[in-house]
Amino acid sequence: MSTIAVINPNLSEGFTKKVGDQARKIVAANTKIIALNPKFGPASIEGYYDEAFASVGLLSVMRDLEAAPEHATDPIGGYVVACFDDTGVDAARCLTNAPVLGLCEGALRMAAAVASRFAIVTPMSVSVRPLEHLVEKYGASSQCVVRAAGVRTLDFEGSGAAAAYLALKKQAEASLVKDRSEAIVLGCAGMTDIADRLHTELGVPVIDGVSAAVKMVEAMAMLGLHTSKAGAYASPPAKSYFGMFDRFAPQG
Repeated sequence: MSTIAVINPNLSEGFTKKVGDQARKIVAANTKIIALNPKFGPASIEGYYDEAFASVGLLSVMRDLEAAPEHATDPIGGYVVACFDDTGVDAARCLTNAPVLGLCEGALRMAAAVASRFAIVTPMSVSVRPLEHLVEKYGASSQCVVRAAGVRTLDFEGSGAAAAYLALKKQAEASLVKDRSEAIVLGCAGMTDIADRLHTELGVPVIDGVSAAVKMVEAMAMLGLHTSKAGAYASPPAKSYFGMFDRFAPQG
């Protein structure tokens, strides 16, 4: 059995439950999913400032999992960072030998296999530029545009969910016409439960980052792939950290 850790870097337990439930629906019977979020950090991640603080919470969860006695003989097979900003993914790869994948990278890789042009629809405009940077990083800038629905991330929970869905759908429909998009990528982990509905109503592929990243990490774990330690993702050298970050000091 392979264990995949799905980590929501913010403190929304509703989001954590949602992404965990979705992950368990799509993995093989012999794959175990554990869904977690940090004990400290922002309630949601909307832009660069939130992302900086959420990264530390993400790394704290990973450090605890890597050190847990139960994983000494049964190590985590892979990690999914359940945030579409791919919060802390590069740093997380330095902490583990297991593959680590964020939602944006997973979704873009999968979208490119089913459509020649596609659009990410994200909740807020503050996230557009950070996502454009990720699109460029992953080599998809010639295929992908980013649009904002004009709603808050947490609007996809509770009483605001119906209005948030309509705002998202409106931007997706506009992209199909104005951007000539052939598929839609959902730009938030909290949208994972609406992918099937949007696909039915739009008639084009709708890629949920949670599903894409989980299945890709599961495949990598089954293939026995590991994060390379030959260069950028090598374990950090031992050094002192000070103040509130003392416990995060790398041991080498």
